Amino acid sequence: DTVRFSHRGPLDRFGTRWVSTRWTALESGGELAAIHRALRARTAGVWMDAMAGWRSPPQNLLVADRAGVIAIRTTGRLPIRAGDGRGDLLHDGTTRASDWTGDRSSADWPQSFAPAQGFLASANQEPQDPRDQPSYLGSAWVAPWRALRINQLLREDSAVTPESMRRWQTDAASARAAHYLPYFLAAAAGQPGDTALAHAAALLSAWNSRYDGDADAPTLFEAAMTNATRQLWDELPSGLDPGAGAFIALLDDPGNRWWDLHGTDRIERRDDILADALGAAYSGTVRLRGAPEAGGWRWSRVHRIDIHHVLGLPSLSAGGLSVSGGPSTVSPSSASGGSTEGASWRMVVELGPTVRGWGTYPGGQSGNPASHRYDDRLASWVSGSLARLRFGATEAEVPATARLLLRPAR
Repeated sequence: DTVRFSHRGPLDRFGTRWVSTRWTALESGGELAAIHRALRARTAGVWMDAMAGWRSPPQNLLVADRAGVIAIRTTGRLPIRAGDGRGDLLHDGTTRASDWTGDRSSADWPQSFAPAQGFLASANQEPQDPRDQPSYLGSAWVAPWRALRINQLLREDSAVTPESMRRWQTDAASARAAHYLPYFLAAAAGQPGDTALAHAAALLSAWNSRYDGDADAPTLFEAAMTNATRQLWDELPSGLDPGAGAFIALLDDPGNRWWDLHGTDRIERRDDILADALGAAYSGTVRLRGAPEAGGWRWSRVHRIDIHHVLGLPSLSAGGLSVSGGPSTVSPSSASGGSTEGASWRMVVELGPTVRGWGTYPGGQSGNPASHRYDDRLASWVSGSLARLRFGATEAEVPATARLLLRPAR
């Protein structure tokens, strides 16, 4: 095969034209050296200086030292582009005016060092308010629901302990549900006389926006969100969804034409769509799972996690695990049954003269299916409990559970 390159990177042919793709990862270097220096850092400041050499991919990096200094930075190569600076759009390749003109300096990267608020958080959200960004940082960001909830928890507790951090890792409250609920309830209140809609509104109005296992409302809410999303974007090809940001913006624009259903004789507004989506969600869930009081709506029955063996072998996998949480909670997972999304390694570390840590993961210490340690961590992972981790400074401080002696061949 032949791969063509320009000074802007590899070329792909789309129809009758060639498109070059310049990517920072193809020009990276220095990452291993940065990590090597950072491993020897003894303070947060030295660590930040060492990691400035990290180029690709850009990462939200956090650090804490034993003196109590914390810091966060979006570290990586951030090119300066001509024109609007966008890196997710095609530019004219026939002129050098479209070329990169340099890189943003580390002083311009989104960052915070020893903040007065006393805490920092990163949950894959956009690292800087787009209204304050001097140049392009990226696109297609995930909605910031998890970060909003984490920051809320941290603001409300001025004496955070390792135990509270452990509980928060499986916190079931949803900032996403709390944001959307008032709009659904207001839409339902504007259409009295609809029995299904009234039952649905009563169920959601009593909900605390938590995806607990014994709750019925999460099942209804997710069905309503699916309906509303489908109706809002009905003019677009199937499967194309502009994302949560566009949906949220339209919630405060009730007369926007996107709310109007394609193919009907009347003009729908926001509350028409939300009320119809909620009423249909209630009726559809009743047909599928029976009345809510029968127990079929319980989140623990609807929402399950599957942990598959790397080869997908059912006998070596764990399926149908019931866990709290759901879409966009601190420990995220999809709304449908048989989800394979979720937090894997969980860890809490307390820094100080003596480092203490706790952790768990969805599996076991042994890769041997015949071992009792093949899946012995699953129960603690599901329940959200953590085991004490060993931070021995010497070999003598880490008692061995087994020893493997390797001898050179003769």
